[in-house]
Amino acid sequence: MTSGQRHAAVGSRLTCSVVMPTIAWDGFFVDCAQRVLEMLDSPEGQIDSFLVVFDGVPPAVPAWLAQSRAQLLATGHRSGPAVARNLAAESAAGDILVFVDADVELHPDALGRIRRHFEGDPQLDAVFGSYDDRPAAPGLVSQFRNLLHHHTHTSHPGRARTFWAGCGAMRRSRFLALGGFDRHYERPSIEDIELGMRLAAAGGRLLLDPTILCTHHKHWSLRSMVVTDICQRAVPWSRLLRRRPHGPVGLNLTPAARFSGLLTLVLVACLVALPWAAAAGWGALACLLALLGLNRRFYGFCLRVRGPGFLLAAIPLHLLYFFYSSLSFALVAVEHWWRPARAPQPAAP
Repeated sequence: MTSGQRHAAVGSRLTCSVVMPTIAWDGFFVDCAQRVLEMLDSPEGQIDSFLVVFDGVPPAVPAWLAQSRAQLLATGHRSGPAVARNLAAESAAGDILVFVDADVELHPDALGRIRRHFEGDPQLDAVFGSYDDRPAAPGLVSQFRNLLHHHTHTSHPGRARTFWAGCGAMRRSRFLALGGFDRHYERPSIEDIELGMRLAAAGGRLLLDPTILCTHHKHWSLRSMVVTDICQRAVPWSRLLRRRPHGPVGLNLTPAARFSGLLTLVLVACLVALPWAAAAGWGALACLLALLGLNRRFYGFCLRVRGPGFLLAAIPLHLLYFFYSSLSFALVAVEHWWRPARAPQPAAP
């Protein structure tokens, strides 16, 4: 059966099911879920069903949710968002699965834009959007982290080779054919990136539309940013790339981003060597100027939306981000080389 036969014809109405995994009935989940319920109850019929999956054993369901039209599911024990989303996908009736995180509040027109993409292009398999430039958490690190995500996505519209489940949609038939998210990711990680890579490698058509917007409510501290980026993103992503060296790469692995990571490692090495080699200062300065040039669009964006004070704070945070991400990749490369070298050799016959 061809892709065109599997997918509905252009202009036909497709049904949409929104899937939201959660580990709590309170906090950010309340506003984010109620936004979806408003869309479910709207006369325009933006979506056809809303599946909320509690990852674990759920406590008492609040009345506002129990009395809503949402379909409530539970994994029974903490299994991670990959398993939770897969469970919902199996129960969903919609042609399109719209994945939304529990700390993400959709813009009012987001689902309409998603639906129009699929109804207008029967060959499209997946589409995803972006955080907006008005993150809810006010802290410096939260603003930086969310604005970096926004700029990365809005700078690369069009055909994509990755996927994002924070606010992304996929045809249910294609999702099930691929086996859904990899259930081995037992906590929030790169399960959506891995799925997108599989879909792209299988010839799927993915699209990034930065006009599909949502507001992120998550609060980031410096510690949570570093630990999450290393343990739940950089390390597993590096290992995934090692397993699939010829697979498609994602948004954060552009040539400029890779070169920025290398320059940051050299910059730190020059600063460490400075007490013993004065010439290392010139190397550090050259690296810094090159980094400012390579990332001038992001820094210009920071200046426009938050002003010079925020920019001065964002630059060292950005360099720190490049440093630990690149160092993680380098350490995984060493791990990849070391383990086969240390593996016991088979005995001679």
